[in-house]
Amino acid sequence: MIALGLTAIAEISTDHMCRELYPEVKRLMKTATSSYIKQKAVLAAIRTVKNIPDVIEDFLEIIDQLIYDKSQSVLMATVTLMVEILRVDDQFIKAFRKYVAPLVRTLKNLLMSGYAPEYEVGGVKDPFLQVKILQLLKRLGEKNSEASDEMSDILAQIATNTEATKNPGNSVLAECVRTIMGIEASSGLRVLGINILGRFLMNRENNVRFVALQSLQSVVDIDYNAVQRHK
Repeated sequence: MIALGLTAIAEISTDHMCRELYPEVKRLMKTATSSYIKQKAVLAAIRTVKNIPDVIEDFLEIIDQLIYDKSQSVLMATVTLMVEILRVDDQFIKAFRKYVAPLVRTLKNLLMSGYAPEYEVGGVKDPFLQVKILQLLKRLGEKNSEASDEMSDILAQIATNTEATKNPGNSVLAECVRTIMGIEASSGLRVLGINILGRFLMNRENNVRFVALQSLQSVVDIDYNAVQRHK
């Protein structure tokens, strides 16, 4: 009983702190000249929307600026904030669909840009940002054919051009397949995604094969014939 009381007090304290500090968080998100400070402010906003979701709308105007930020660390934090907002309240999916085009453009730039050692992992350019954008695109493409069509080409490019010999590439490909299967994708794009899972089955890493089996089990009802070919 005492433990429950202390937990409740802690939650009240956290909520109160978030409500007191979030105007300053918003200010730093808007005006900070340092990418590091701006990133930290966005991360604080993530904590804020978890604790006091009624202030989410206050962050929408700032997201409209940050989604075009040139810093990949700020963009990563911003996309994470958007994913968290949709987890808390999915009514904002419609408002976020206007960002499909810039998100697709960011993924294209990552695929086509030159060598960037500060963001490259295992031959894949910023796999963490790619995965997070793919997670957001999956939510934005769910049950919406227009948004799904807008992202289909880049999903096909990622599926065919990502290096699959190391875990960073496999992580991006696995998330790409989840996105393909979660949106209103064409049958050809779905087959491409399922074929990636088929290649995962032949990987020497048990973790990769486990991901393939788990994913195939979840998509067998979507496209039985495509999965059947990997029996």
